[in-house]
Amino acid sequence: MKYVAYLLLTLLAAVVVAGLAHVSNGYALLAYGRTSLEMSLGTLLALVLVTFFGLYLLTTLSVQLWTFPRRLREALARKRELRARRATTQGLIDFAEGRWAMSEKNLMRHATDSEMPLITYIAAARAAQLQGEHERRDSHLRRAFEEIPEAHVAVLLTQAELQIAHKQHEQALATLRRLQEVDPDHAFGLKLLANLYRKLGDWEALRALLPKLHDNPELSRKDVDKFESRAVAALLDRLDAKHTKPSAAELWDGLPRRLKNEPELVRAYARALIRNGEGVKAEELLRDAIKASWDEELMALYGLALGEDPKRQLARVEDWLAERGENAALLLTAGRLCVVAKLWGKARGYFEASIMLSGKPEAYEELGKLLRQLDDPDALRAYSDGLEVSLGRKVKAYKPPKPKPRRTRTSGY
Repeated sequence: MKYVAYLLLTLLAAVVVAGLAHVSNGYALLAYGRTSLEMSLGTLLALVLVTFFGLYLLTTLSVQLWTFPRRLREALARKRELRARRATTQGLIDFAEGRWAMSEKNLMRHATDSEMPLITYIAAARAAQLQGEHERRDSHLRRAFEEIPEAHVAVLLTQAELQIAHKQHEQALATLRRLQEVDPDHAFGLKLLANLYRKLGDWEALRALLPKLHDNPELSRKDVDKFESRAVAALLDRLDAKHTKPSAAELWDGLPRRLKNEPELVRAYARALIRNGEGVKAEELLRDAIKASWDEELMALYGLALGEDPKRQLARVEDWLAERGENAALLLTAGRLCVVAKLWGKARGYFEASIMLSGKPEAYEELGKLLRQLDDPDALRAYSDGLEVSLGRKVKAYKPPKPKPRRTRTSGY
């Protein structure tokens, strides 16, 4: 269209020149050496225009021929990109609609021509994962790494996330350690690694990672506190001797003040103290924690933490019973403290009342131990019922046996 316009302008100019020539009969003389050429002025102007237009066309044609290979390549590239864009779009639609096989096929069909190769390969890897094709998944991620090396962090994160989702924990650990070498402070990478240590039960490694988690401003304090609470609680539960390193006291003292009120951590620390024979310290800890926040599991542990005056502990628990009414954990604790005080009949009453309220295995066990100590044949039944309950089976509702008309042992009440 452009060239047609130029041609029309040239013809218009020729007409104008011809008109001028018709009005004026001037002439032009061109001489070069001994050669001369005489023509009318209109003819000269027409020749100039034709020559100019011819040279223009020749130059334009030469340029077009010279740039034709490049323009052909660009046109073919645009065609491939359009085809790849359509295939990627269809692949993502298939992925969203749950057609994993078709999604992977469409995504990988023209992946090399995609305008967004990283997204294409990652989506294809996820589609392969959902089909259980882990070798193809890793192959797609490897190609993403090879073609977009600057996106290695994104590729490693995706690979680790998919490996964790498929419970390939050892492979995921290797991937995340490689990520640590590349970007040791990446927030999501640290969170994935912390979650993986939690799944593996590697509490020492998780505790060693805590300083990095605390120092990373992109991680929420709430998430980091959860990791720290779980790791320290698990380590406390593993302690079984006073000289274990780190000790229960070291683990507890290393906690931030805000976490020392967490019931999970208080319970774990109290259990560690009780196992190590530090009952007095455990009793003080539990008493303060129960006053600050009522927790039935803490209450149940209170009966195992023997302080300096067990009878005073019992009086305190009975005061709590009077304030709060009958509670299975309180009754169990009261029974345990009665056993320590050698109040056998009272202890039996508390255990039986606790069983009738909740029927927890611990109450059956305590009752069984007490009855065996009293040479009572009902001890076997208590142990048997406790075992059934611990296995998740139903037992008949417990009813205290009626007193028998015989002499009994002297009790403490």
